[in-house]
Amino acid sequence: MGIFSKISIIIWLIILLAAAIMFDWFGSRDLVASFLDFSEVAVEKLETTGDHVQGIIETVKGDSDVFSGEDKAPGE
Repeated sequence: MGIFSKISIIIWLIILLAAAIMFDWFGSRDLVASFLDFSEVAVEKLETTGDHVQGIIETVKGDSDVFSGEDKAPGE
């Protein structure tokens, strides 16, 4: 099977999926809506985790500055 046939099959599958959503075949709209809700929850959880990790990194960086003496005024 050549590269053209593989690309053609992928394009036809995408078209079929789009048509299924447009015409609500097989309850596909409900499936897509639930998938999007799940994706939104996952993104929110990743954002929260990222913010938490960033806060920890800033705290550790601030603590390392204190230990290394970088927060002292010049001449001390």
